[in-house]
Amino acid sequence: MVNLFNGRWKAKDKQPNVLARIKDVGKPPENLKQQISVVIQRMDLQTQKLDMAVKRFENRDSDLFGRVIKAISERDEARANIFATELSEIRKIEKILTQASLAMQSVSMRLNTISEMGDLVAVLSPAKSVLNSIGSEMCGILPEASQELGSIGNLLSDIVGTTCQTNDLQLNTARVDPEAEKILRDAELAAEKKLKQQLPDAAAENSFGRYASLEA
Repeated sequence: MVNLFNGRWKAKDKQPNVLARIKDVGKPPENLKQQISVVIQRMDLQTQKLDMAVKRFENRDSDLFGRVIKAISERDEARANIFATELSEIRKIEKILTQASLAMQSVSMRLNTISEMGDLVAVLSPAKSVLNSIGSEMCGILPEASQELGSIGNLLSDIVGTTCQTNDLQLNTARVDPEAEKILRDAELAAEKKLKQQLPDAAAENSFGRYASLEA
């Protein structure tokens, strides 16, 4: 497998012979390494935007948590429950965004290893599955990010499709990719751990009684 791709990663220093030109028919205009670099750059940009969005929600989280505490101290159960409900929804979004960011970082690292491993399809196939999953979750939260992830996913599909056709490889895109599932599962666990470490426990539920212990 490695030998199939080594020649495509590096630009040729000399004019290819006739046989090489025949073999190059149907290949994408840019070499694969350049295309993967573009994908990585676009993914990293989206990861930065997700992290910025997480920060905005964290600020909103802190503000709402303060309002919950204030309402409790004033024994205003109705307001405390309203703020707690909103805070619970905010934290759900924080978890989704954090999970998406961690998953994309994992995919980016895997893409960076392709030039060394040469196992293109084994990396790109789960990468596309991860992007599709993240993009679906982003639709109602960050529509622009969802569209960009879809565009990046399509680019990966083109790269994989061209590679499979050129090298007579078979790719079953219908099945659920186990590596993609592992990436998402690991990202979810990491996101949960990160949020537990960073955020107060007080808004996990919408019950006023949960906050009673916070009263002076």
